[in-house]
Amino acid sequence: MKKRFRSIRYKFILSMTAVFLLFSFLVLGIWYQALKQEAASTAIRNSEHLLEVSNTIFENQVQDIINVAALTSVRSSNSLSANILTILSRNDLTGAEIVSYRKIASDYLISLCSFKSNLNGLMLSDFKGNTITYGIPTSYETMARNNWISLIKDSEESLVLIPPHFPSQWYNTQKDMAFSVLKPVFDYNNKKIGFVIADINSDLFQECFDTSSPSPSSLYVINRNDGRVLFCPSFNLLNMELNKEVLPEIINHISSSSGHFLMMSPEREKMLVVYHTSSLTNWTTLSVIPEKEIVTAFTSTLHNIILITLILLFLLIGTVFFITTLLTRQIRILANAVKQIDGDYLDFNVSIQTKDEIGALSSQFQAMLKRIKLLLLEVKKEEEGKRRAEISALQFQMNPHFLYNTLNTIKFLSSLQGAENIGNVAQSLSSLMHINMDGRSFLKAEEDGEFVTSYLEIQNYRYTNAFQSRIRVSEEARSCMVPKLLVQPLVENSLKHGLKDKASGGILLVDYLLDEEFLKIIVEDNGLGMDDERIHEIMNHNQNENAGHIGIHNIRERLHMYFGNNYEMEIISQPGVFTRFEILLPIITENEVSHYVPNFNR
Repeated sequence: MKKRFRSIRYKFILSMTAVFLLFSFLVLGIWYQALKQEAASTAIRNSEHLLEVSNTIFENQVQDIINVAALTSVRSSNSLSANILTILSRNDLTGAEIVSYRKIASDYLISLCSFKSNLNGLMLSDFKGNTITYGIPTSYETMARNNWISLIKDSEESLVLIPPHFPSQWYNTQKDMAFSVLKPVFDYNNKKIGFVIADINSDLFQECFDTSSPSPSSLYVINRNDGRVLFCPSFNLLNMELNKEVLPEIINHISSSSGHFLMMSPEREKMLVVYHTSSLTNWTTLSVIPEKEIVTAFTSTLHNIILITLILLFLLIGTVFFITTLLTRQIRILANAVKQIDGDYLDFNVSIQTKDEIGALSSQFQAMLKRIKLLLLEVKKEEEGKRRAEISALQFQMNPHFLYNTLNTIKFLSSLQGAENIGNVAQSLSSLMHINMDGRSFLKAEEDGEFVTSYLEIQNYRYTNAFQSRIRVSEEARSCMVPKLLVQPLVENSLKHGLKDKASGGILLVDYLLDEEFLKIIVEDNGLGMDDERIHEIMNHNQNENAGHIGIHNIRERLHMYFGNNYEMEIISQPGVFTRFEILLPIITENEVSHYVPNFNR
């Protein structure tokens, strides 16, 4: 049995099963994490939108009541509110005048407040308890008992919001509960003479925040100033009570006007909390969603995929077992025949007629045995032919010094003919060939700058003076060693990809300078530029060979070969403005090059 399980058939089955399971678990894990993150992001966005809509509706309703309260005490002699200011500010009125003014003021309050469905009552009062009321507002005694009057009388606040409360000891049922807006009242001399308080029915919380949602979420309203709960929904996930203290964990996590965080509920269940603080009331609204509910919609899909994966696994095992049984039969025959070949015995008497890979392997093996006897003779013939080909190639090889001398001749003849441009190109090309024929792998920065200058002189004729260039080597960097042909591909990229569409006005700058303990090389142009995504593709070589900038990858490979990780390369660009390549290399003197290239001087 052990011998059977050592066969290639069972090894292949076990390998395929392991690979399939590993791949399945990996894909499922990545897929589940991605879906979980996406679900959380969606839940946060939906909660933020819900909070924004609910708070906007709530703030509009509260602002409407605030506007009504403000209209009751407008300081204008032509306003109906003048009667209210007269009653509150004058002590010399007769009883008849007070009755008349109160009648006009009451009619005015009725006209302002009649159609405000959420307004329980409104009261204007001086600081002595003389009041003008509409509806059933919070009583003067209740305000005095809770020190709410001092919030306006002894402060400079223009608006105070009082949390949900009962308006008086006689109205203390749930439907009577209200929260209030409190504003000061001033006379014509800008002296604070009293206040106006408007009671808003707490059912407004229910209308705005206890929404019917298909997801099991809860909206709460809390007062961060005193840490109290102002509103609890009917679906109370956190089990908080009205007018009780907020869970400390919530207060500790709220650090800005809006945001989100994860917390544990009293039942030790992880919750996602999204919050938003109203700029009008300074009260914070919380949206609480159980984390498990966020991915509930994906859980059933995950179970189905796992079930399908297991079914596919069993089908895979059965299929692989059947296929490997057929394949290994021919393999065993071939293996037994190969074992018989030893030493000078090169006969292969097995004939496998199948047209698959095993049959091809058998045929090729037979052909190989026939060719072994002729191999040495063929190798000798090939080596002789190779030598003849090398001799022929050497006969037609042109001496590079001949080309170099020929370019000097062209330069001399162009000078005689007055064709300076041809002479300049020939001189530049001659300089390039002179440096290129040099067997060194590193050049001084000064020499490398001259090489780039010669290259740009030739390119300037090609691009018909469409760009200007400047090569600058600082005094400290002149003797520093640079890998040969490192900067030229960067300059070529700037011409081909950055300045290619500029008919004129192109600028190309190359700088060699010292930056602390490094030699910095900068190649910059004012061409097309590129976005961050394109930079990422270039730096990570995520592109095909026709996409351009292949030389950047080759430069990084060379730098890594020379310096390991002791270098830096960065691309800085702004689309349509500029592109700058920056390379930081270790400072190397001519005597130290041999540490990086052992055959430097050979």
